[in-house]
Amino acid sequence: MNRTRCRLLHGTTLWVVPLVVTLLAAGSLTAQQGIGFESSVGYQSLSGEYGDVLKGGVDAELSVVWTRTRVRYGLGIDWASYDQEAPFENESWSNIVSFFGLTFFPFPETRLRPFIQLRAEGRRLRPEGDHLTDEEPPEEGENTSDIRVFGMAAGVVGGVEIGMTRRSWLRVAGYLGDINTENADLGDIDLGTVDSGRVYGFRVGLFWVP
Repeated sequence: MNRTRCRLLHGTTLWVVPLVVTLLAAGSLTAQQGIGFESSVGYQSLSGEYGDVLKGGVDAELSVVWTRTRVRYGLGIDWASYDQEAPFENESWSNIVSFFGLTFFPFPETRLRPFIQLRAEGRRLRPEGDHLTDEEPPEEGENTSDIRVFGMAAGVVGGVEIGMTRRSWLRVAGYLGDINTENADLGDIDLGTVDSGRVYGFRVGLFWVP
């Protein structure tokens, strides 16, 4: 019985998936040119040194873009909230990223448009909890519990846009980027020193031209 179900599912997938893709890609639909907006929500995870001390969390993004056929330029901001590993499981960190993005569309006139985006990013990480900020300011040369971590990084976004109208497109994408910061001394919370890691996740959003 289970084998029969597996065969039916496999057979159905073989013709349903290509049919859906064909229907979505059928016909041409060129996006409205000029100024537009991209917004998305998703989930981010971390690996590397930062992945050892922070858990993944919800991710939200907004950017202003300029589209010219195959290329789209944009400036945006991304926010994510990371939960912290033990012993502060109930604490979280805010991750704010400002970025410049350059997006390429190899097939700009199809309803189903794959894209790849390259990014240059500036990143700021900061604890949200009071346990790191309620102490007296430290003396010069002492470790501070009011931690702000800054860094520059690069990232890449890949995905597809699905055209609903010339002015509105559904976006589904995956993200991969690096976290490279100055050596952040987290000794106050027994997490040692960290300076690098990798961010990866997925997003669903909307591209819209007013």
